[in-house]
Amino acid sequence: MRKIILAILALIVIAGCVKDLPYKDLPIPIQFNAGLSPVNTRAPIISSGGLPTSPIAGIQILRAADITASPDWSVVASVAATATVATNGSVGSISSTQYYNANPALNAWFMSFYPSGTMGTGKVSWTITGQEDIIVAPSVSAGNKASPVTAALAFAHKLTQLQFKVIAASSTAVTQWGTVSSIKVNADTALELALSTNALAAASAPVNTDLSTSGSFPITLPTVTAADAGLVMVLPGSLNTIKVTTANSPEQTVSISGLTTTVAGSAHLITLTFTELGGITFSATLTDWVTGTGGSGSL
Repeated sequence: MRKIILAILALIVIAGCVKDLPYKDLPIPIQFNAGLSPVNTRAPIISSGGLPTSPIAGIQILRAADITASPDWSVVASVAATATVATNGSVGSISSTQYYNANPALNAWFMSFYPSGTMGTGKVSWTITGQEDIIVAPSVSAGNKASPVTAALAFAHKLTQLQFKVIAASSTAVTQWGTVSSIKVNADTALELALSTNALAAASAPVNTDLSTSGSFPITLPTVTAADAGLVMVLPGSLNTIKVTTANSPEQTVSISGLTTTVAGSAHLITLTFTELGGITFSATLTDWVTGTGGSGSL
């Protein structure tokens, strides 16, 4: 009987300890999910219905100081965590779990970018080769301890995509020009993202470089269906200078009429037509990494 009484007393003591645990003071982890604006990091990231068609490993998550509203991103200088975006938009493999502030009046604020870059105070910088797809999710609140919400990272593409196709006007033009040796686009390659404004621009000390397209050169000019000549992703704005070299012709600088401005998150298809007289004619279409309107030009 004494053993039974002692056992009951022990249970009462344990139950009392469990009852007194301060549940409301335990840290609450923050949940994330992510989506992509419809567009296609080395090579374009492809999305469908706002979700990536392949996992994106290594997104960089930034956290501002907890505050009720208007977080100050100008002082953020380091990455809070890295993670992976799955094809269903869930965010997992978070390198450092994020928790809510114990003060329920303070909201948690996040933004994210990919691929990794060089962090500075209030900014992140990259040196691009033309094959990186920079995506950024702007500032978003995850709520607070009293009213938690999932931090929805809404990524969008910050660069424009220039896609190239080549075709010859005739078999004679094929002989005159020979194979296409290279297509290059002159562009700013040192880029900086201002965290406070979510604006991507050329670095304060600009670097200008000729970037080669991703085509498999040399390319034999077709006469019926234009051949793929690769792509580059560059800072949007005024159309960049395009340079073309063939086996029988030195590098030529060409220009496009009807397409003067490029747009972030959009793909511009530029078809280069090589004519018998040595002139290249051009046509261009604008797409959101998929479809769009067009223009044309000649040299």
